[in-house]
Amino acid sequence: MSDRVFGLFRVKPEERIQAVVVLTVVVVLNGLLIGRMHELLMQPGFGPYWHVFERELHLSGYDPLTYLTVTDWDVLYEVHRHPLLAFFVWPLWLMNEGLTWLTGVNCVQYVVALPVIFCSLYSYIFLYRIHREVVGLRRDDATLMTMFAFSMAYILLSVIVPDHFTVSMFLLLLTLYISGICIKKRHEYRWWQSALFFIITAGVTLSNGVKVFLAGLFVNRRDFFRPKYLLLAVLLPSALLWGVAVWEHHTFVQPRQQAQAALKQRKAEAVKARVAQMTPDERARFEAKKARREAVLRRQAAKTGKPVENSGYLKWTDISTSRWQTVYENLFGESVQFHRQHFLEDTLVGRPVFVPYLSIFSYIVEAMVVLLALLGVWYGRRSRFLWLCLSCFAMDMMVHLVLGFGINEVFIMAPHFLFFLPIATSYLLRETKRHPCPRLAVTALTAYLFTYNGLLLVLFLLSPIRATL
Repeated sequence: MSDRVFGLFRVKPEERIQAVVVLTVVVVLNGLLIGRMHELLMQPGFGPYWHVFERELHLSGYDPLTYLTVTDWDVLYEVHRHPLLAFFVWPLWLMNEGLTWLTGVNCVQYVVALPVIFCSLYSYIFLYRIHREVVGLRRDDATLMTMFAFSMAYILLSVIVPDHFTVSMFLLLLTLYISGICIKKRHEYRWWQSALFFIITAGVTLSNGVKVFLAGLFVNRRDFFRPKYLLLAVLLPSALLWGVAVWEHHTFVQPRQQAQAALKQRKAEAVKARVAQMTPDERARFEAKKARREAVLRRQAAKTGKPVENSGYLKWTDISTSRWQTVYENLFGESVQFHRQHFLEDTLVGRPVFVPYLSIFSYIVEAMVVLLALLGVWYGRRSRFLWLCLSCFAMDMMVHLVLGFGINEVFIMAPHFLFFLPIATSYLLRETKRHPCPRLAVTALTAYLFTYNGLLLVLFLLSPIRATL
């Protein structure tokens, strides 16, 4: 058993050269991010870290919660969406505590970079194996398609993002690779394998656990509905994970929320008492400042769209943001190629929800990427593995485009679904071996996207940052 598990992570001879190249690129990019911010973040003690991380760590809409959790451990993630993530991060906090004790500074950037680099490297390797061993491409085509995926903006960005998305991408690609091999060799998932995959994958991001169930359905087919499998691989792990989330909420989140509410109430009373003692001119300045803050909050609320309801899980929905504009500007736009304007700005801070490209060429590139994927779907329409991938992609589209979850910044979710485009396109290359046009198109797109996205990202990482402690 252990040999098979470790065998998954053994780099094969044909993968070694590109694995070294990928590892070098990922390490360099993470080194640039660390170098850009180390003077600001490597301070002794916790101090003002919450404000520093939120104010200075701007990588699009990604949150600095992992840096905060590794610096001063607490259950900061939304527990009903990431039920086990804080506990998965706990060993990193222990490591950082030891390094801080030895060095006297916060080594959070270096500690978080380790799993990010590992997951980025193996995301590349597992995606290469999907193209090579599951789809059945030649070595050069499998390498080309994997490079094509990593040339896309938010997959390239994910290799440095100190958030859970890189880990999610790694776990999803691992699940897809094993599922593809099982389909090809006509093996089935055992109930404990599916349960383990679900606990780990859904523990990081709950919605991705549904993709584990889809994998079980496409691999096991009718046997998925056997009572034993449904009970032990689906119902029991789901109930267990939900119970953990409820326990976390009552144990960690609720007491913190109550303390914050009490503190907010005390501050409000103190402000009210201070306002009562102000002169008319001071009160006018205070009211003007308060009005500006409220205007900023209203603008931020407008960007999140109108939810179905303002309470419960429906508060995360959005029924007002344009779906069509989301598709061509953000879903297949920003996710694939960065917008030069408002580069890596946060939608909830300064970036508009929709940023147009400066040239029609960018829209042509976007159309080519989508067209190649659609052609691949047609050529691979008889592949059970491709239908598994399409089902997972459809689930993401249901969550983001239909329900509207995270639709105002759907591009930051790209590591969950963007790799499905090159997987679909790989069927086009497989079935058109004698026709050079699809291969030339993918090569041209890969070269352009690596140059365009890579240059913008590197220039951003090399730019100075001003500390505002």
